[in-house]
Amino acid sequence: MQKIKLQPHSKEAEKALLGCVLNGGIESFEEAKHWIRKSDAFYSEDNKKIWIAMQRLFRDKEGIDVVTVYDKYKRLNPNYEETEGIGYYITGLPEEAPSAALVDRYGKIIWEKYLRREVSKSANKLYSTVIEDDHQSMEEILGEHVRLIEEIKNIQPTRLNDIEDIVEETRELVKSGQNIIKFGIPALDGPAGGMTRKEITVLGGRPGHGKTTLVVNIVRSLIELGNKVIVFNREMSNPEMIRKLVVMEGKDLSYNKIRKGDLNGSTNAFNESIDKIKNKYKNRLLMFDDVKSLDEAMLEISRHKPDVIIDDYIQLISMPDTNERRFQIEKIVQDYKWICKKENCSALLVSQLNRDIEKRYEPRPRLSDYSESGVIEQTAESALFVWYGYVFNDNEYSPYQSEIISAKTRYGKVMTEEVGFNGDRCRFYLTEEEARNDTLKQ
Repeated sequence: MQKIKLQPHSKEAEKALLGCVLNGGIESFEEAKHWIRKSDAFYSEDNKKIWIAMQRLFRDKEGIDVVTVYDKYKRLNPNYEETEGIGYYITGLPEEAPSAALVDRYGKIIWEKYLRREVSKSANKLYSTVIEDDHQSMEEILGEHVRLIEEIKNIQPTRLNDIEDIVEETRELVKSGQNIIKFGIPALDGPAGGMTRKEITVLGGRPGHGKTTLVVNIVRSLIELGNKVIVFNREMSNPEMIRKLVVMEGKDLSYNKIRKGDLNGSTNAFNESIDKIKNKYKNRLLMFDDVKSLDEAMLEISRHKPDVIIDDYIQLISMPDTNERRFQIEKIVQDYKWICKKENCSALLVSQLNRDIEKRYEPRPRLSDYSESGVIEQTAESALFVWYGYVFNDNEYSPYQSEIISAKTRYGKVMTEEVGFNGDRCRFYLTEEEARNDTLKQ
């Protein structure tokens, strides 16, 4: 008879850790939670529920001991029956812990076993996918598989840094100015001075409001300031982005003509602009329009280590095995936050807005207009909008007038800047007058 192999776990370490927390109270829990980042780290369902009860007590600033944990367990599990013996089990846990000082050792064991279970799941998925020959899914699963293996190789608790080290790091960042990445566009730099490394900025706008053109302007400016930029083009293609850059970099080039392939009288200017882009953007700009999944994006970011990540439409990111869209967006934003911290870069995430904005009397966008706005509002350092009033009322607004709205910023001020916009030149300007004066004679 073949012996059934259990998933990696250590019931002894789980019981010992919980016992340590019950013996040591809040202080021991604080130490343990640097290892136990998810309740799923516990293999035993009872141990998981006990840990969740401890979490809730910690959150509510209540004491953690045998009595409070047992009471919270019962409140969180109303279908629990005394016959299950959980009270006796919790009461006996402190005896399983030789010393509260061993929290770190038990936490590491539990977390490593959890990661091994996750790798095992990932490997099974990968095996099944290879057999079924689903190439795209395989890439997605492989990306997650690699991430899990990397975490096992570098297994460690959430880092606790000494205050002196943090202060000195901050001092150097302030002196060097390396913590800030300027857009190089006054209307965007005005609210907070630019983007912050290890943080996320979100840009939103309805279709036809110049969102994509603004992104291209940002890319150009970031490159000119010496940054390395990686762009995930999900809505537009790489050639489309290059066409816009060609118009921006060229002299007297029309986007409408370039898009149609009409180079009549502009061949020399077009070729000069192409050559300029080849030299100026080489090794500075990396573009991907065939990366659908989040895991693929994370791998490319880790491989190329940019200063700035731009994802031009996060709602188009492929997210398998997740039902509700709001949970998908939450994972996308949180993973980008994680990779920004890991690689010491900044991310600009472009998001679509809800259609209801066009039904309002006042159509200017606000934070609640972001699709799945909750997680975006909470996680992003800054939230920006581009708004083109001419779309709504061509009698009241000029076609050369646009607005950049800073709706949220952690480190600056909320403000609205009127700027110039010329779609045919693919450019934003300081003023409407500049945009109007740059109009080409047709």
